Amino acid sequence: MKNCLNCGHPLHNGAAFCQNCGTPVPQDPAPANTPAFCRNCGERLTPDTKFCVNCGTPVEQASAVSQEPQPEAKAAPAARRPKGKIIAGAIAAVVVVAAGILVIPRLFSAPSKQFVSYQQDLFADRALGMLEEGVDTIGSGAFSSDLTITAITDSAEINQYLEDSSVCLKVDLDRDTLLANGEFTLMGSPILTGLLSYDKGTLGFYLPEIQDTYYTMDLSQTVEALTGQDVDLSALALPEISGKEWRSLLESYLDIVYTVVNEENVMVEDGVSFNLPQLGSSMTGTRYTFQPRAEDVEAMLLKLAQTLREDETLRQLILKLINPDMLTAAFGYDVFSGYDLEEELDNALLSLADELEYSAADAGREVEESGFTWELYVEGNQVRMIRLYTDYSDTTLVYESQGAESDRRQEAFYVEVYGEPQFLLTHSYTKNGSVSDGIISLTQPYGGSLEMRYDMDSEKKSPLGIPQGSYQVYSDILPVNLTLDVTQGQDNSVDHTLQIQGDSYVFDGAFSSLEININTTDGSSVKAPDVPPYDISDFTYEDYYELFQELGMAVEQDLIRNLEPLLDTSYGW
Repeated sequence: MKNCLNCGHPLHNGAAFCQNCGTPVPQDPAPANTPAFCRNCGERLTPDTKFCVNCGTPVEQASAVSQEPQPEAKAAPAARRPKGKIIAGAIAAVVVVAAGILVIPRLFSAPSKQFVSYQQDLFADRALGMLEEGVDTIGSGAFSSDLTITAITDSAEINQYLEDSSVCLKVDLDRDTLLANGEFTLMGSPILTGLLSYDKGTLGFYLPEIQDTYYTMDLSQTVEALTGQDVDLSALALPEISGKEWRSLLESYLDIVYTVVNEENVMVEDGVSFNLPQLGSSMTGTRYTFQPRAEDVEAMLLKLAQTLREDETLRQLILKLINPDMLTAAFGYDVFSGYDLEEELDNALLSLADELEYSAADAGREVEESGFTWELYVEGNQVRMIRLYTDYSDTTLVYESQGAESDRRQEAFYVEVYGEPQFLLTHSYTKNGSVSDGIISLTQPYGGSLEMRYDMDSEKKSPLGIPQGSYQVYSDILPVNLTLDVTQGQDNSVDHTLQIQGDSYVFDGAFSSLEININTTDGSSVKAPDVPPYDISDFTYEDYYELFQELGMAVEQDLIRNLEPLLDTSYGW
């Protein structure tokens, strides 16, 4: 995504001017053999395109025309001008240019483009940005940290057991490998330790307090020994997902949806006065009214259908997510019950395209007959209110906003029935760089309310992906109040401290306050056992049964042996 050259504000694809400061966005020049705009509808064309993405008109390729250098004409000597007039003229020129920067984009940008641009900047780009970041985090398949969990209450009797007690989980995970170690400590005494490993089809486990044996099994060999089925489980791995790829795909489909907006169905009015009833303010600005016609909706749905038929990118991303080749290699051709997954996917996409084409005309007619209206109110280049409603319903969806992030921005979203809000979600926040604090509240008429206060830094995230800061939840719906503090711990670790407070009856009278802390490190200290592995891949059912029965009994006896002295001490025996 580009940024504005003047103020650095993020720009959506195809923006003609910056929504923040109004500066025109330099457009990439079209190649010499491609016209810049469609000769039929005026849509901007991308280099080497064959058809207009808006109306489908074939693009007539133009041959490049070489420009011969012209001889420079000798300029007549300029007359001397007083220095003061030169300075005054320069100042006047700057004023004219500055005014042009702010006014020209509005004069030459179509209302339909403005209507889409405002809302794309407000909602779509922010949502897609968060989606891209989230998918990249999950799609990497990597996680490495030591997690130590401790707890304390407001009961001295219970705290004597919780003091010096912890559960520690050390994890190092990649797409096709895992090494995890769990340690349970009670009142300063180690109770049980266990390790689990997986490495490209080989599973291992180790219980050092029980047996000094590191058992491993090749899962493919184990399945073959037990069932006779020939599989290759070494191919199993978590899918690698790219947030950038999925964002690009969604943007391409949003661009198709945006084609429903055109110059025939968007009306713009300047100098309109409007109220923000939930935020309690009045403004004067510009109103855009979008009322799609039947043919607009039908054309957009037909474009979606055609794209679904031809979109190889969508098909490949879905297959990449499912990874049928890996599953087939791991579990054999019967894993999909004899179905060809790629063929089934093609059939599903074609069926969806057929359904869109079949219902496109009816859907368009229903939208137009319903009187669907989308109103957008803008003041100072900022979206201040959005209203969606139809002639056949008494329900209206409303969004309101006022202020700026630097001095407290307020937003409200609600559902209105017969002019009365039935559901109200408000967000008030201030943002300075990556640091923001705010309040999110949810209320219902004659119902409960929920409020969350936060103060966080989005650039400082814990190994669990949570921004460092404070989060407080209050509600008359929940019987408890929750507070989560994510703060820097010792040795570059991060503490996640969750406090749960409520009446004692919530916890059966045992206590009224519980604090749980999860300390996480960036990277794990887990290590593989230093004993040679003992391969049990060719064990029979009877061998596995005897082994796990023996280990189970040993674990039970070990727990009792470790817990008895602690219990005796606690009760004074």
